[in-house]
Amino acid sequence: MALSSLPLGTNAAAKTTLASKDVASRAKAVTDSIGEAVQRALRRTSDKTELGQASGALHVLSNLNLGLAMNMYNADPLNPTVFNYMNTHVKQGGDNADAFYSGFAVDARYEYRLYGNLGTASYSSFTTVEHADNTPWGGGMGAALYNHELQVSDNGDFELTISARPRQGNWLKITDRDFRITIRQFFADWENEVPMRVTVERIGASEPAPYRSAEQIMQALEHSARWTDLTVDFWQDAMDMFRKYPNEFRSWRELTGDGVNATPGGDPENCFWQVPHGKALILRVRPPECRYWNLEFNNPWWETMDYRFFLSGTNAHHAVLEDDGELIAVIAHSDPGLPNWLETCGHTEGMMGRRWMFADKNPRYTTELVDHEALFRHLPSQVKKITPDERKRQRDGRLQGLYRRFQTL
Repeated sequence: MALSSLPLGTNAAAKTTLASKDVASRAKAVTDSIGEAVQRALRRTSDKTELGQASGALHVLSNLNLGLAMNMYNADPLNPTVFNYMNTHVKQGGDNADAFYSGFAVDARYEYRLYGNLGTASYSSFTTVEHADNTPWGGGMGAALYNHELQVSDNGDFELTISARPRQGNWLKITDRDFRITIRQFFADWENEVPMRVTVERIGASEPAPYRSAEQIMQALEHSARWTDLTVDFWQDAMDMFRKYPNEFRSWRELTGDGVNATPGGDPENCFWQVPHGKALILRVRPPECRYWNLEFNNPWWETMDYRFFLSGTNAHHAVLEDDGELIAVIAHSDPGLPNWLETCGHTEGMMGRRWMFADKNPRYTTELVDHEALFRHLPSQVKKITPDERKRQRDGRLQGLYRRFQTL
């Protein structure tokens, strides 16, 4: 829903024809809907533990912030602003601990200029997103541009035109099916790769943005409540597909035949992991040659663990590979002394995913569930290990990298 389709207030006075009782009754309906979304989420999930249920309530309520960001504060294609989707405390749908996701509203009747500095993330993409009523994020991807395709100055400055008609230089085509541009940045070296700095403007805009009317606010709140409902059902339905194959990796496209949730430049695979206390899950693969790869680790709500403090995945930069190029990662409830540890944070099930971006091949992880006390009997005798001091440096370095990416946490 674009805010331009809602009745706007005037800058002279924020007038409204809504009676206070109408606002009160509509607001109650919004909060009732959000409360039911929480309860439905707790019924739907397979994690019935106290930790799983409490995390579910937190998940739904945390994502209200994202719903309002998408459906009210940043939904106007006449006055677009680049906004951050997910971060260290707003997460859903297999968010990536390496990522900075952002975007802005568009309408093909207008043209836009995005400009700034590209930064040095290992992978960046600019994609159009089509309208759809059956997913929380819209429909399929239309056009795409990648960081390695852009014309960029020696210091990283660039300009990109987004329009329906072709333009010279960097150009991204939008159609009347599109309503948003999404920007993905995936950072491998958190401490040293530099985030993008960009501004968007609608070409030809001259008037300031209007004030919001009461009706506009109420419609946006109602739409955000519906979005929250859709989000709960959509991601639980998705997880149901992967729950059928515990501790096995499968691609979304493989299970549905649909590429809506495929990251541009790569077709990710996901896995519903189950590791009871006292067990450990060994993951092994030889990563392919590619621009960027990662392994991301999520809780039962398909959120990354709190990667400010805990190890919620690894990637092409952080991973410690064996001498023959193999990646050995381990999901365990306590530190196994291995460099590529994925922390359960008290959970016994959840989701995880892997991405190979612009890869030369598509290897699949093997998995083996073992007793934690017998872990090293199932690993190569010379498997690489990590000391407590090295673990602390590993954690501290990633936290500093997050301050570089997000500025505030």
